[in-house]
Amino acid sequence: MAMDVKARDWEVQGVAQAGGVDIVGAGLFMFEFRSKHANFRGPYVFGGGALGWGGSMGGGSGPSPSDVATNTQPNGWTAINCSRDFSADDLDFAYAALSILGAGAAYGYSLLGISAGLTDELFRDIDVSGWGTGVGVMGAIMVGVWKKMGGGNFY
Repeated sequence: MAMDVKARDWEVQGVAQAGGVDIVGAGLFMFEFRSKHANFRGPYVFGGGALGWGGSMGGGSGPSPSDVATNTQPNGWTAINCSRDFSADDLDFAYAALSILGAGAAYGYSLLGISAGLTDELFRDIDVSGWGTGVGVMGAIMVGVWKKMGGGNFY
């Protein structure tokens, strides 16, 4: 595992989030990124300021109701259409943008898109929408930074 190995086969999944906004606000979102080529898997936090309305708390990712009804094992990973090869270190402290529109009362759905890099774009508008636990209603556009949490693991 090398944090500086550049790859194009990155995948992401949402883990949890909390935030609030009444015109102006903030949010923290945890994601896990992985790349087989880089032999890396590790958590990142998106932290940023927001424009919008609403709030949510506790939101952990979960399976869709149809997966539960059919007893299907869901694949929570989303392939990233990379703008260029990048490493785990490149993503650490990279500019971040996130847009969200969601609602839930114990369980709900959020439309969610993420980006990384401003002048040196890593990826843009990756759709990581999905089901999850938590309580809230939120519509916001956020800008901030990606921060790697710990050293990561092998893929």
